[in-house]
Amino acid sequence: MHKLTENDRVIARDLAEEFGTSEDAIRRDLRDLAAAGQCKRIYGGALALSPAQGRFAERVDTYLAAKNALARAALPLIESGQTLFIDSGSTNLMLADILPGDLALTVVTNSVSIATTLFRRPGISLVLIGGHVDPDIDGAVGAQAIDQIRLFRPDLSIIGVCALDPSYGAAAFDPRDADFKRAAVGSANRVAMLSTAEKLGTTAPHRIMPVKSIDHLIVEYGSPGDICAAFAAQGTTIITARPS
Repeated sequence: MHKLTENDRVIARDLAEEFGTSEDAIRRDLRDLAAAGQCKRIYGGALALSPAQGRFAERVDTYLAAKNALARAALPLIESGQTLFIDSGSTNLMLADILPGDLALTVVTNSVSIATTLFRRPGISLVLIGGHVDPDIDGAVGAQAIDQIRLFRPDLSIIGVCALDPSYGAAAFDPRDADFKRAAVGSANRVAMLSTAEKLGTTAPHRIMPVKSIDHLIVEYGSPGDICAAFAAQGTTIITARPS
């Protein structure tokens, strides 16, 4: 488990050589860890689970400087006249909060907090996706929300993410959240994600989409270069947020 925490991913063959045991023994240990919810099995090894797990209310006041930098780095992607979908999430809430007042936008969101932030904001035509609202997610999820997001074709969709790995893709901890995000991605012209560094190279139980479906990935300054290069190799444009 120490190796997994230290490196975010492990390969069974390498661990077997390092510890002088069989690959079968390592694979059994990895299966046990995965069954206990401590990692995610992949072909030949395992990935660490993202630390970005927990209720929205617990996450909203964490990593504020990093989230602000990510939000500011995403602003050049947003242009007046666009239809913009902003998914639930604490970093996306920061983006909504700093949207310039001189942009004329149609903003679609499933997030109660984002809708509250943008309600009565000049220049913003707000559309709130309805359905069952989960307070842990701070957003509407479920069949009704999925049906509603499919009625739109946003120019740009900002999708929240819990974990992001070059081989596994983007993932979430809640299956209903993942289902809704997949529907939002399927309706989008372009997809962008904002990710703090601790989510990179990790995974979560429910896959949203492969990396090749992400058009723009905004990452923190100092994020691991090898991971960012692996994203870029799959066609994703990497935007590095400069610290303020």
